[in-house]
Amino acid sequence: LHDLHVWILASCLSVLTASGCLGRRVVGRTGENVTFTCRYNRKSYGALSVCWNRGDIPNLGMCNNQLISTDGNKVKKQSGVSSRYQLMGRLDQGDVSLTILNLREADAGRYGCRVHIAGLFNDDKHHFDLTVKAPQVIMTTSLAAETSTESTPANQIAGNPSQIFDIFSFCFLDSGRNLFKK
Repeated sequence: LHDLHVWILASCLSVLTASGCLGRRVVGRTGENVTFTCRYNRKSYGALSVCWNRGDIPNLGMCNNQLISTDGNKVKKQSGVSSRYQLMGRLDQGDVSLTILNLREADAGRYGCRVHIAGLFNDDKHHFDLTVKAPQVIMTTSLAAETSTESTPANQIAGNPSQIFDIFSFCFLDSGRNLFKK
């Protein structure tokens, strides 16, 4: 009976910890693209259903404010949701990263990726908190034959104008499991 109580307490704490998981903070700029990385080990688990949610992911069930999803083989578009939400990664390799095209101020907020793994409380949930800033400002000053350019940092990676954030937010119900080992 003591072992049962310990198991129930540990299970409840795991659920509370995972449901209150802090998201990774991401900053994007209006007019640019941002990608939230979400991956699973397809070799180990096969094709899995994944959904992207606007807001917190519910503790039970799938996404309740779904933006886009996949059955692991093909993308399922949600009717009435903007085509600016894209899964552009390799689904056949478990890359279910969400890209938001042409960011708008209204895109700011929380996003969540839920990887559905069979069994109770096995799903992996990843949260991202997006802040959208004004576009990069470039000022050019000319003085006779001398020209200088000042710019704010764009946080660009490898000169790519889109901002791609390779972020893993590990909020596991079973903290011993790591699906993302390479």
